[in-house]
Amino acid sequence: MDRLEYAAIALSGDFNPSEMEKIESSGFDSSLLFRSPIELNRNKLKNFARNFSSVIRTLSTYGNFITHRDEEYPDSLKHIFEPPSVLFFRGKVSLLNSKSVLAVVGSRKADRYGTSVAREYSRLLSERGITIVSGLAVGIDAEAHIGALDGSGTTVGVLGTGIDVYYPASNSSLIRSVMEKGCVISEYLPGTPPLKQNFPRRNRIIAGLARAVLVVQATIRSGSLITARLALENGRDVYAVPGDINRKNSEGTNWLIKNGAKLVAEFGDVIEEFPEIDIGELNEGSVDSEVLEVLGTGSLTFGELLLKTKLPSKDLIVELTNLQLEGYVYEENGRWNRT
Repeated sequence: MDRLEYAAIALSGDFNPSEMEKIESSGFDSSLLFRSPIELNRNKLKNFARNFSSVIRTLSTYGNFITHRDEEYPDSLKHIFEPPSVLFFRGKVSLLNSKSVLAVVGSRKADRYGTSVAREYSRLLSERGITIVSGLAVGIDAEAHIGALDGSGTTVGVLGTGIDVYYPASNSSLIRSVMEKGCVISEYLPGTPPLKQNFPRRNRIIAGLARAVLVVQATIRSGSLITARLALENGRDVYAVPGDINRKNSEGTNWLIKNGAKLVAEFGDVIEEFPEIDIGELNEGSVDSEVLEVLGTGSLTFGELLLKTKLPSKDLIVELTNLQLEGYVYEENGRWNRT
């Protein structure tokens, strides 16, 4: 059985690698249609018989895929629950076998706190050689990919649609950028539309590719908590960024921390879990910042900083957030301090 026939059979019947191994060992091939000499799910066999001819035509015109048998197939996925038999890809497929991979996930309705943390952490971690994987959704996913692209560009996006279906449409340019500088993958046949049931399913791939999952912001019923659960079931670590106890977007992350996830208060809390990364000093070089200069005289409240720097309130918030994420300042009892 060549790789084209392997992929066509697997995709036509939605057969997992274990089922495909049985099919291959039995000598079963596409010419037998659903008259299988081995016991397989009858519905899957009927789907195979119905879909095979159209699937083989699609695969014949779209060659960018790897199968579970190929060398390029990521080792990290081989032992998860129901690994995909086939992965379509665009971009640098070698990134799927990166040694240091972190999944960054969270709410689609993230606020400025969540989006700034996701983007900045992903940039800092990407700059230090960690590949960021996420789901190319709006909100935290998108910010994680953008941050990684701002860093070294080592990022992998996992679609819940066909590889040629850009969803959501608002992320089309981002998806193309990830394809160009990183890698985008999908287990679904090209042309597959955004079906609701496919997105929770693809979360097992996001969790499986990574050594650990970082949840930045999530409600208690968020799909990100599904990813966290899948990560734990497959022996991955789970980290979470704490949030305001009065915000629904923090309920999920705070619950994870309460139940054993590692609390992440700065990006160094994540990077210390990747001992193979030679990070040197976390805060290298100097930063030209009026806020840092003012804080050099002692701790100040936000209002005092406004008076001394004369910065607009929104600009000061952004500046403090960036400095805090990079480890230059911290807040304690309502006062800002230099580290």
